[in-house]
Amino acid sequence: MNEGAEGLLRSSGGADSLLVFLLGSLLVIALAFVAVRWLAHWQYQFTRGRRMRVLEGLAVGRDRHLLLVQVGKEILLLGSADGSIRLIHRIDDPSVVAEWLAEPQQESGAASNSFAGLEGAVRANVDRMRSLLSRKGGGGP
Repeated sequence: MNEGAEGLLRSSGGADSLLVFLLGSLLVIALAFVAVRWLAHWQYQFTRGRRMRVLEGLAVGRDRHLLLVQVGKEILLLGSADGSIRLIHRIDDPSVVAEWLAEPQQESGAASNSFAGLEGAVRANVDRMRSLLSRKGGGGP
């Protein structure tokens, strides 16, 4: 009877240590998640400027991005690749700038997390860029 009781205690001790390990792991993951969220919020507050802000960004390849940046009363289309940034197009027409800035900024929510909504938004923005570039004589297909 003693041998059975000792075996039961040993298996219970193993289960307890496994439970402590799992709870400890979940605690570490939760703390890491909270720290990342806090750092992201802190970085947003720290880098938020009054004269310059990134309106939109689009990854177009590995380490290649297109950025719409508002600087004062101008909107710049910038290309970023391999550690360099180049000006692709400058939009300084007040009516076009006002039109682009008047559109409501979409906050993160359930609708923005769906891939279908994201794809539609990207297509609409690319079409809008093409029409504005062709209007300004910037070229494009």
